[in-house]
Amino acid sequence: MSQIRIVNWILTRKCNLDCDYCAIVKNYTDMPKSYPQISHYIQNEMSTKVIIDALKAFKVHNPNVFNIFYGGEPLLRPDLFEIINFCNENEIYYTIISNNTPQIQSLIKNLFDKVDYVEGFTSSVDPVFNHTYNVGKKRDERVPKLDDRISKSIIGLKRLKEMQGSGKIKDVVAEITVMNENQNFLYDLVSELSEHEIYSDITFVDIAKNPYYDFSNVTDPDQLVKPSWELSQTLSAIMTDTGLYVHMKDILIPQMFDTLPSDFDCDLELGVHNVTVDADGSMRLCLRIRGTLTPHIHVSELFESSGMVGKDFYERMCMDKRRHCKLCNHSCLMMSKHIDNHDIGEDDLVHSDKREG
Repeated sequence: MSQIRIVNWILTRKCNLDCDYCAIVKNYTDMPKSYPQISHYIQNEMSTKVIIDALKAFKVHNPNVFNIFYGGEPLLRPDLFEIINFCNENEIYYTIISNNTPQIQSLIKNLFDKVDYVEGFTSSVDPVFNHTYNVGKKRDERVPKLDDRISKSIIGLKRLKEMQGSGKIKDVVAEITVMNENQNFLYDLVSELSEHEIYSDITFVDIAKNPYYDFSNVTDPDQLVKPSWELSQTLSAIMTDTGLYVHMKDILIPQMFDTLPSDFDCDLELGVHNVTVDADGSMRLCLRIRGTLTPHIHVSELFESSGMVGKDFYERMCMDKRRHCKLCNHSCLMMSKHIDNHDIGEDDLVHSDKREG
């Protein structure tokens, strides 16, 4: 019998950034009328109790379930320390996905002051390097111009190095999004992160294939990374280098390459191994797609009294997938699918004390 292996939590849709490629913190323009606007999610944000009660239910369903705390920016929830303390006290596995920008450093410090430790902390670092961009000059003197995505990546790399040395976080992870313009820098970035014992989660840029893909504003298929000999050589070098800290690389890298540019089928209809909870507590089809029928189920209604996923949710999810899913390249769904197929173990999601060769 399938189990939920990974729970994606959109804890809040509030964010201190307004990135052009992110749709989760913006009002919808071309979505179905049934899709609520951002004000709905802010006004109806899950309470601490709803989140903790759901975490308890997921733990009963699968003691090894892995929780990913997304936003928006999850540090903007003032109760995040309560959620983290509950997870720590009850051996619930998790990581926090943060933009880790200067504006929220005080919130990170506040969190660290109120918890004994953080199991996992992940932030985005795209394949760019200081030596590629002259960051010492004024903005109008930089060649090429240092845009917001590059700036965030450089700052994120610096802060992850600092966090790794703090001793407060068990598992420091860089989420790397590979795009056409930066794929040549991938190996160098992974090497630099590994020198500081920071794990890399490698993903490839994905697009919104229809209006129901409401997580991303990227719609241009030319942005997708195509399989190539050069990319295969880079990925092969990463896989064979035993000194690199790369998350589940023997399973995920071949899977991602084989399904480029964006053709992975999660097979959720064969087993609900991955679920996503939106900021208002409604269930989504997946992290990428809200769906139209699935959100009628609240997270508090997900499980039957037996602890198994309810039939109503399953049927709605299957129908949403048939209607709206055009496949993706989402590594989180790859992880949970391979765990459900027993290709890898659930403990592979937690890698703070080991290096993968």
